Amino acid sequence: METQTVFDTKPLLRPEQVQRAKDEIKSLEAKLTNKHIEDKGEVQRQLRRSRKDFENQVPVPPANGEEEGRMVKRSKELLAEITTGMLSKEEMRKAPPGAVDNHIAWERRNKTRIAEWKHIMLRLTAGSGDRDAANLERHRPTASTMNMDGALIPGKTILLPETTTGLGVTFTDAQIAVLRQLSPEIADRIGSLDNATRATVKEAVEGIGLTVDPIASALGKLGVEKKLAGKKGRKPMTPEAKQALLDRLAKGRAAKAAKQAA
Repeated sequence: METQTVFDTKPLLRPEQVQRAKDEIKSLEAKLTNKHIEDKGEVQRQLRRSRKDFENQVPVPPANGEEEGRMVKRSKELLAEITTGMLSKEEMRKAPPGAVDNHIAWERRNKTRIAEWKHIMLRLTAGSGDRDAANLERHRPTASTMNMDGALIPGKTILLPETTTGLGVTFTDAQIAVLRQLSPEIADRIGSLDNATRATVKEAVEGIGLTVDPIASALGKLGVEKKLAGKKGRKPMTPEAKQALLDRLAKGRAAKAAKQAA
């Protein structure tokens, strides 16, 4: 059954095409006054063709409010029909099995509707300069319904730990070096800890008041014995400070394990 159209389906010029057509007409008009152009007759014929094509293809705004209302209503009806069965952005990008055939079938069903919708949208926005008014991709669904197993472009899923405590906690190289001397196991696992635990670890490391000597680090030595100069309240690392850090980390792990068990 053929789709019944209410408005024309004739292709119209997009805003950038309208501007190019106007520039071409101006160029031809200038050639007519150029004394160096000998074949003015050919230029005149080109100018007539350009003007005629422009008049036939330039979008004309609605004649009145009544026509504009009908056009708006019809555009909404068409868009609802067009987007039914339309492949999602992910399906178009990854092309799972069956996606190509589904897209071709969808295009055939909606060819006339799409042409009519674009014609209406270009007329409704005539003179506004809206380059995307007739861009159907703006209305492409985001939710996918097809199975992505075996997709031509499989894509990649990255799972990141959830955080509810603000921005992710990061460590400097010096802090990692100090932590590695205190607890190599925790230093190795720091990337997999949740944000709250990372914050606890960082706070404990900063409380020790140590830094890594960059020269010693370059030579393969930690240099953790160096104290931060000029920082009030900072103390050199002591066995008690080391144990305090390890106790705090152990307490945090125990609390997390109890929460998960509950």
